[in-house]
Amino acid sequence: MKRAIPALIATLLAVALSAPPWRYLIEQSMVWHMAVQMPLLVLAGWWVMRALPRGRAVDWLTPWNRYGLTGFITALVILAYWMLPLAIDRAVVLPQADLFKLLTLFFAGLLLQHSFACSPLALQLFFVGYLVSMMTWLGSYFITTDLRLCNAYSLETQVQTGWGIAFIGIGLGALWVGHALSGARNSG
Repeated sequence: MKRAIPALIATLLAVALSAPPWRYLIEQSMVWHMAVQMPLLVLAGWWVMRALPRGRAVDWLTPWNRYGLTGFITALVILAYWMLPLAIDRAVVLPQADLFKLLTLFFAGLLLQHSFACSPLALQLFFVGYLVSMMTWLGSYFITTDLRLCNAYSLETQVQTGWGIAFIGIGLGALWVGHALSGARNSG
């Protein structure tokens, strides 16, 4: 039950950002959209999967997601798609695209948690390294380009988002390293 509370809070906050009266935050600021709502959706999915009791609700994933490989690949494809400026613009303008964003990013979080739980450290390193490099590159591109990439947002908010995405990517890498080192100490 204790694990369900953060999952519920994160899910409600992330979904609330797509509904009035808070929707104006993601309509006006790319930071709220890409550096707050999107990571919150993935985190909510992660926490929901973690809160689910092991059993029928989770067992259907195990044969499909052997060693976490399929889940990692699917989650990275989803995350890469939602880093495209065209996808971001569509989610701001089209309600059905925003709903698709909510569902797919939440699902990516579910898959990532399941994949980390059943994958060896070397496989985790590959995918964490890929995700961190993808996020830091995108963040640095948002920061340094003079082109406005998303029609829905200003260049200023794009630069702020770049910093946010880069920090999130580096933070995720640091969290994984800390987790991997603590696991190595505990097993050794």
